[in-house]
Parts: sequence; C-alpha cells; structure tokens
Amino acid sequence: MALTTCAPIEDDIFTQARITVTAGDDQAVTRVQAQVKLTNVNTRQVTTVADFDGASVTVEVLRGAYQIDIEGVATCQLAGGAAPRVRQFRCQSDYVELVRQETNELSLNMIFLD
Repeated sequence: MALTTCAPIEDDIFTQARITVTAGDDQAVTRVQAQVKLTNVNTRQVTTVADFDGASVTVEVLRGAYQIDIEGVATCQLAGGAAPRVRQFRCQSDYVELVRQETNELSLNMIFLD
C-alpha cells in the first residue's frame, strides 16, 4: 500500500533574499536603520522588512521578479580611521529575479542624500 498526497509543497513557491547595501570602496557600512520594500512586478504584492543585521537584511518572499526600494540611515566608517558618520541614503532596483530555491544574494549600491 502506498500513500501519496495532492497537497502542493509550499516550500517550492517561496525563496529567501539576502540584500546587502554597500557604500563603495572608501566606506564600510557598520549599521543600517532602513525599510526595504519589495514589490512583486507580476502580482503587485508588497513585502516590507526593516530587520537589518549590519548592512544586510533577509526576507522570505514568493519566487518571482521584484522591484526593490530601500530608504533610511546608515553609519559609515571612512577608510583612514575618520570618525563614523551617520548618512541618509536610498537604494533602488527596478528588476531583480528572486527565483532560486537557495538564498538569493543581492548587493545594492547606496545613493547618499546628504
């Protein structure tokens, strides 16, 4: 006797994205306070997260194509030992595919607003 199920495996429709914000070669990002907004370009579903660990945040979303917007402040350490500086920034990407079953690693460059 064999048992089978017709229920879909939900793990196949979700993926994790690890998004890291970068400030360039001359600065290291040590702390980020920002909101990440991921918009699925097909369904227009919006997912937000603000739980940064250093310069990175991890979020679980449906697999698919996304637009990513990030806005907030970051503590940046300049090369050469200058005092850390808090800077306002934003990051944007119009199209990113988050389709891998493993964690999708993304790196977005900061645009400083100050």
